[in-house]
Amino acid sequence: MTDGEADESVTRRGFLLGSAGVVAAGAAGTAAAQEDGTTTSSGENNSSSGGGGGATKTVKVGPGGDLVFDPDKLTVTPGTTVEFVWESDGHNVVPESQPEGAGWEGSGSASELFDSGHTYSHTFSTAGEYAYVCAPHKSAGMTGSITVGSASGSSEPAIPGNAKTLGIATSGALAFTLSIGYFFMKFGGDYGEAVE
Repeated sequence: MTDGEADESVTRRGFLLGSAGVVAAGAAGTAAAQEDGTTTSSGENNSSSGGGGGATKTVKVGPGGDLVFDPDKLTVTPGTTVEFVWESDGHNVVPESQPEGAGWEGSGSASELFDSGHTYSHTFSTAGEYAYVCAPHKSAGMTGSITVGSASGSSEPAIPGNAKTLGIATSGALAFTLSIGYFFMKFGGDYGEAVE
């Protein structure tokens, strides 16, 4: 090396400091993704827009002529709108219990029934458990519940399981790559040096 040239080789200390910064940035990105999720108990049947408050979830009323709500259990964040969509005739959505002061009235009185194509929406802002039924089919088991806020005793992650798995796999691959790089720097051959 001459006096005018800069030393461009990577030292072990520089490599480790740079690697630590990359790993920290990856961990921060995973943590940020966890803070921005919403959780439902039956995600495959729900449509949503947005993340958190302001989302919309759909509950099918009597899909395929069955005496059920689909999904029958739903967990949402405060401010989420739940849209009930009738897919068969002769049903209603009547609240059985709700948090104090919530003021949810359902889709009408217990004697008022609606047919296929009818929709009813309500924005759930008060945290707590909401239980509801289809009044004429309650004895057949046509009941449902909505939990606004975190479900008691629930330990579901704020992000979907597949996203969490992807984050862990990516972090593992990064750690493996950095380990291989360190190994080659410490025990590798004569990189850039001429052998005579």
